[in-house]
Amino acid sequence: MINATYRNYNYFTLGTKDEYGQEIVPDKDATPEGTVKMAINLTSQSVQENINYTGANYVGLTHAKVDDTYIIQFGEERLKVLYVNTNGRLNQVFMAKL
Repeated sequence: MINATYRNYNYFTLGTKDEYGQEIVPDKDATPEGTVKMAINLTSQSVQENINYTGANYVGLTHAKVDDTYIIQFGEERLKVLYVNTNGRLNQVFMAKL
């Protein structure tokens, strides 16, 4: 089932900081830094148990190394990685819309 939903998604990373120390989100027309193979699904309910991902709207499964500086291009939407759970065979990636 998961193999059927695996796709390659472009990703961007948060990099430089502005004058206030906040990381700058790349523009929509910026060049992607690469691709990550992931199965992304909309969560049916919000996750309330952990403060790290209470705002997560999407969950992804991947073997790739992903961290909280990634922004995934999901169709027309851009998803900010909030938290990555590395326990298990696949990494669980909790994401929210930007």
